[in-house]
Amino acid sequence: MDVVLGLSVCGGAARWTRLRRLGVSERALRAALAAGIVEPVGRGGYALPGTDPALVAALRVNGVASHADAARLHGLALWRPIDGIDVTVPPGSRPTEAGVRVHRAHVAADEIDVQLPMTGLLRTVLDCGRSLPMADAVVILDSAVHGGRVKLTTLRKAAESARGHGAVALRRAVAQVDALADSPLESSLRLLLVLIDANLQSQVKIPRVGLVDFVLDGWLVIEADGFEHHSNRADYRRDRERGNQLAVLGYTLLRFTYEDIKGRPRWVLDQVRLALKRGPKAGDQG
Repeated sequence: MDVVLGLSVCGGAARWTRLRRLGVSERALRAALAAGIVEPVGRGGYALPGTDPALVAALRVNGVASHADAARLHGLALWRPIDGIDVTVPPGSRPTEAGVRVHRAHVAADEIDVQLPMTGLLRTVLDCGRSLPMADAVVILDSAVHGGRVKLTTLRKAAESARGHGAVALRRAVAQVDALADSPLESSLRLLLVLIDANLQSQVKIPRVGLVDFVLDGWLVIEADGFEHHSNRADYRRDRERGNQLAVLGYTLLRFTYEDIKGRPRWVLDQVRLALKRGPKAGDQG
């Protein structure tokens, strides 16, 4: 692994040359070790106290943090916490580390983050697409694309050329990516709504209302109801005004919370299907 700036640094003869270029002297490193400012980790690695456990585990087994842990470290959104720590090591390595999920795969030098012992952004999202459940993978992919950090065209090209274990899962996940999705809750709700035989639009702008999360068949508005949007009375009041205006315009509004989407997805689908079966209210949508 290479130098880890700010959080941890790897040792070793070849790596020490790079440390010197960054202005870290051998004397300074020895003094930091003696003072307990840094701690030895694995074979020739060093970490500051409090370094993220995934990075420490990667140093300890001579690998890189990867998959959901790398996504988290890159600042991408996660649908839910993933148990354990994901680390990728070279093929043939047999490290054992409690609580660490070891992936054995070749990681090219340009697929490793330039500062931390973890996979780079593109390699990270592709690994997640190959290995995680659909909802978890799409949330991460949506986050990367919506934030402008990975181009959707790049993802699609990589998925088309992917081979081996998880390639089919990756292509399925990439096919569900929506660059307009701006939250994990919205991404997960969209994955449910695509199961319904209806015309689905996301991030639709409605006059005198603004953007709504989804519109089905031109009249049924679906909102992912995150509690963070109701942090004060003004937000709450504005949300009620939006709902009233939608009703005035003839739309039907359904709202679903995190607990609904995660804990009872079948109920969510049943509610949407019942609303669609009943049909639209009389009125002018738009």
